[in-house]
Amino acid sequence: MSWHRIIGIVLLWPLAAIASEQPLSIEESVALALANAPQVSAGAADLEGAQAASISAGRLPDPELIAGVDNLPVNTADQFSFTRDFMTMRRVGVMQSFPNRAKRRLQSERGEREVALAQAQLRSTRFETARAAADAWIASAVADRSLARLQALQPDVDMQAVAARAGLASGRASAADALTAQSMAIALKERLLELRQESEMQRAELRRWIGADAARPLAEIPTDAELGHSPQALLASVADHAPLAPMSAELAVAQTDVELARSEKRPDWSAELSYARRGPDFSDMVSLEVRVGLPLFSARRQNPMIAEKIARLRSLQAGRDAALRMHAAEIESAFAEWRAGRERLQLYQTDLIPLARDRSRTALASYGAGRTTLASVVDALSQDIETQLAYVQLEGAVARTWTFLHFLHDAEVSK
Repeated sequence: MSWHRIIGIVLLWPLAAIASEQPLSIEESVALALANAPQVSAGAADLEGAQAASISAGRLPDPELIAGVDNLPVNTADQFSFTRDFMTMRRVGVMQSFPNRAKRRLQSERGEREVALAQAQLRSTRFETARAAADAWIASAVADRSLARLQALQPDVDMQAVAARAGLASGRASAADALTAQSMAIALKERLLELRQESEMQRAELRRWIGADAARPLAEIPTDAELGHSPQALLASVADHAPLAPMSAELAVAQTDVELARSEKRPDWSAELSYARRGPDFSDMVSLEVRVGLPLFSARRQNPMIAEKIARLRSLQAGRDAALRMHAAEIESAFAEWRAGRERLQLYQTDLIPLARDRSRTALASYGAGRTTLASVVDALSQDIETQLAYVQLEGAVARTWTFLHFLHDAEVSK
């Protein structure tokens, strides 16, 4: 290795290390998941197969080669002779079937709709993958933030335990007070261990989607991110959203299947051209034969198949209508949750968290000065802990509704 290469590696190594420690945002996690998820690769392969299959849809069937012997004698003096009897012919020809024009057009149309269905299924897969990766990132971030906030409160809990023991030694506090304070400190430690376990488990789930990048520190939870579109804009295009796209595409395929079943009532036909060679004393012959199908018994053959396709179409239409209503309600509910959640976060930041912090510190200081009971301190610290954790959980809920609404409108996710 040359000195220039060694110097370059030495100079670039710190930059690579810094880049690897850059906070991992939710958008980057989603991009990594979409680039590497096997589900997305499988959907892309299905689309490629549908596109390949659509090329042959609606084409004429392959021609058939015909070879045979007509009127071969099996007795008398001419037995098994190909040349002595004037009716014996060695025949070769070709036959081509011609499905009716409507059927061929509909077969081609069905191939195109199968491609559209594969595209819709890929869009849905990408959406679900993005949402799952985002949920894994949010769950990991919530666990990390909850752990950090409890660790920040641990000194206050330890302090009240120390104060309780001091009060017991001075005779100002009872043994029950000291035990209560000690129990709270132990309960907090147990909760911290539980959150560390939760953090590791959520990182493992995130690693499932994005690999080694899951070890990087996480960016801030995107509670301040704007949507850039209104609920009316989403509700106006519900049927085109990635989660419902496969249902709409499957419905289009079913509509084509109904028309294909109806096209079976129209006759198909075929043509056969053959050349027959006879004995040297007789002339050779050329034959042209045309066959036309006769769908005369449609009441027992074609009509039941048409009825089955129509029933399936109605079933798909009803299922899609139900899904459209449910999805529209989900969007409206998500918008309401997102807006209210952001207002609640603001309330936590400006009032609830500062108030809970001030109350616990004031109670702890008052207990140290002998002006309040230990029960008041425990109650204030417990309320402070629950307020901090509730705030982080609310951050996660707001972020989840944002990702759901954002991905419905994100062309990169559902392309």
